[in-house]
Order: sequence, then structure tokens, then C-alpha cells
Amino acid sequence: MKFYTSDRLSLALLLLASSLAGCSGHGDDANGTTGSGGASAGTTSGTGAGTGPSSGGAPSSSGGVSTGGGGPNGAGTTGAAGRGESSGGASTSGGGAGSNAGRGGAANGGAANGGTSGSDSSSAGRNNAGRSAGGRTGSGGAGGNANAGATSGAGKGGAGGAATLPFSYFIGADITDQEPQPDATRSNLLTLMQSHGFNAVRLRTFVDPKAADGYDQTGGYDDITHTVAFGKQVKDAGMALLVDFHYSDNWADPGKQCVPVAWQSYTTIGDLASALHDYTRDAITKLVAGGARPDMVQIGNEITPGMLLHRCDSGGHPTGNNPVQGSVNDWTNLGALLKAGSDAVKEVDASIVVSLHIDQGDGLSTSKSFITNAQQKGVVFEAFGESCYTMYQGQPSVWQSTFDGLASAFPTLKLFIAEYGPAEREANDIIYGLANDQGIGTFNWEPTTQGDWNTGHDLLRRSGSTYTAQPDLALYDQMKTDYADRL
Repeated sequence: MKFYTSDRLSLALLLLASSLAGCSGHGDDANGTTGSGGASAGTTSGTGAGTGPSSGGAPSSSGGVSTGGGGPNGAGTTGAAGRGESSGGASTSGGGAGSNAGRGGAANGGAANGGTSGSDSSSAGRNNAGRSAGGRTGSGGAGGNANAGATSGAGKGGAGGAATLPFSYFIGADITDQEPQPDATRSNLLTLMQSHGFNAVRLRTFVDPKAADGYDQTGGYDDITHTVAFGKQVKDAGMALLVDFHYSDNWADPGKQCVPVAWQSYTTIGDLASALHDYTRDAITKLVAGGARPDMVQIGNEITPGMLLHRCDSGGHPTGNNPVQGSVNDWTNLGALLKAGSDAVKEVDASIVVSLHIDQGDGLSTSKSFITNAQQKGVVFEAFGESCYTMYQGQPSVWQSTFDGLASAFPTLKLFIAEYGPAEREANDIIYGLANDQGIGTFNWEPTTQGDWNTGHDLLRRSGSTYTAQPDLALYDQMKTDYADRL
């Protein structure tokens, strides 16, 4: 839904009042991405019409603007137009009943990691798989790693020692949208990617995509079983694997963080944290046993407003707040959830790198606050990722400022770009260029799909079982040479 001027004013007053009350980590937006108790204003659902782009169209008009220091979010960043992602669910079951309720960029500009549908759907834009209707939070509180960059998992019974990575630098891509393709087709894709310098793949996973609010209620794509199968191919090809836990049955992003249907009966944060912990431990165990041991995992996806916040309908649209949640308004709860996920990973294999991910490539203040809060809550993670899209987080010069500031503030924390497009060379130069090899890589968002986030800059196009290189792929050939000492 649109983010009107009156909503911005209300948000500003709310944040000011929260600040005066000594609260850290506030990011309630008018579209209901955060906040505890009561249904969020604007968390409309169903198939309501919206304004988000569907096939490379203009960005959603719901983008809120925060101007300089002292804007509505207090973060001093410019809010780009909200990313227009529909909430239509995955498409192997003919999905795409998306409402196109473009995510409102309420403070700091809308952003998210959109995606294509579970089925073979190309050139459908980031809305294709069905994304959120709701707004992006403001200058939410922050979190971070109590042992950033240090050996983690001390005292755990899991395998491994200090967290390690197979490469000093990842040239990566999220290609989960190709999961429905046959094994041979995916193998062709991995081979072509490697020939152009890619050495890492990011795969998302949902708790139960067949659930009533699930991403793919027919095929179940992006569940842990499918992730293990595709992940094994990635590892067998000699590439690094990043597994992105959404902790939802459908897309999780700043506009929505839907509580899995199976977890909705829990009434305490302890029970919710236990469910998250057990699910994570089971998933990592299955990945390791299935030959798809992840080198790095994300505990949540674009969790700027927090995680496990909403109840959602059959299309993945928020219909209200979950009674108990991990909002940035309550770092005791959010910290407990993040710690549960991180601990579960380390119990299975302490050498797996744990990361957190928000969408603040244009928000240094929000990012620093998030990291600091997580550190204070004892969350163990070694890496921190941002989303960086020119359409949503501004120009690379802004990202440079953010990462320079994070590197200075948290010198032992590894940094990466979890999603980006386009500005391929600029994004990689920023991360590769951080001093002391603090930058560990980037992951291009769905380079196999044409969408509004990468118009004219997709890298690979599929026809049948083969993929054809597009012009921008030449940039990676040069990076393969220029970054050779760390690949």
C-alpha cells in the first residue's frame, strides 16, 4: 500500500517519542513490518491491488523518503522507492496471485530480495514469485556479534573448530530460481558460471513451502530437501555454498516476516526460539549428511525489522502481527531468536560461518545499531551482509560509505553483499577493496532472470537445458583475473 505523507509524519513522531523514551532499535513503519501487539496498520492482505512493478516496471510509489540526517527514520539515509514485490506465492502451482502491493520504503528506502517463481518463469521481474505487501522499517535497532570474527562455537559439541571459509573471496550468485530445473541443466549452469569466475552459490530455504501460506504449495520447492539436492550439486562442483534461512514458509524481507504455520501455536518467545533452534539444527544436519555442508549460513533474510513478526494469508500477505515476535523493538526477544539459530548451527559444525543480513546498504547508522544490539545479546556470528541494489539502496558510492564505516566500527567482523544488481564491478570492488581482507564477497541476485532490479544486466539466459552468456558476464571475466589472488 502507498506510504502517504501523513504516515511519514506519524512515523517520525513515533520514532521521536521512542527515542525520548530511551528505546533502541525502533523501526515501526506505517505498513506494519514491525511493532508488537495489535495488527499493524497497513498490513493489508489477500489479492488487494498494489503499485509494485511486475516486469521491470517502475518502482512502487509506496517508497517513503528520508532526507539526510533527521529524516523520518533518523538514520540520515535517503529512502529509495519501495521495491515492488508482489505476494503471490511461488508458481509451480500456477502462482503469482500476487497483489503487487509494492513494499513501501518507509524510511531508508524499500528493499528486499525478490525472486522469481518456483517454476520456469523468466523475465518476470522481482514480483514474480510473490513478495511482500508492506513497508520497510525505519532506523530499526541493531544487533551484531558478540564474537565477531572470532572463533565461535566454544563449548559446543559439534564438529569443527574456528569458523572458516574455502575461499578468501566469493564471487557468488543466488540462483535458487533455477532449482526446478533438471540436474543436468543445473550442472550446465554451474559449469558456465565457474568458467566466468564464480566460485560460490547462495540458496534460500523455507520452512514449509507447502503450508497454507507457503511459497510453493504444490511442488514444495525451496524446502530443505530441495536445498540439500541442489546444494550437493554446488559442493560437488567445487563451489562454496551459502544457505539463506528465511524462517518462513514464504518470502521473508523487510516488508514481511511471516511465522511458519507450524510455529503459530507457540505463545512464548522461549517456545518460538526452541522451534527455530530445532529446525535449524535439523536442517544443518541434513545438509551435512546429504553432502551439502554449507560454508556459511544466514540466520534470517533481510531482517531489518526483526524476524517471526507476522501471520500471513495463503498468498504470503501479512494479515496482522504474531502475538509473540522478534521485533527490533524488543531485542531481548530478537536476540533470543538469533542466538537460537546461531547456536544450532555451531552445535552441528562450529566451523560453519554464521552471518546476519539486513537491507541497509544505504544505512550505516541502522547497520551499526543492528550489529551492536546483537553483540550485546550474545549472538555469535562472524559475518554481516547487506542488500545493495542501485534501484533501492542508491549508488555504489553510498554502499562504499556504509561498508567503510562498518569496517572501521567492527574490524573483526567479515562483511559481504548478500544481494545486489546491477553495478557488478563496483559492488565487488567495494568489498574486495576493504582493508585486511575484511570483505569476503558478493552474491548477485538471480542473474539468470530479467527483472526490474537488473534491467538490461542479467548475466545468463536459459533456453532448454543450456544457458547463454550475456554482455555483463564479461565483467566477471576481468574480475576473475583481477581478484585471482583471493579466489
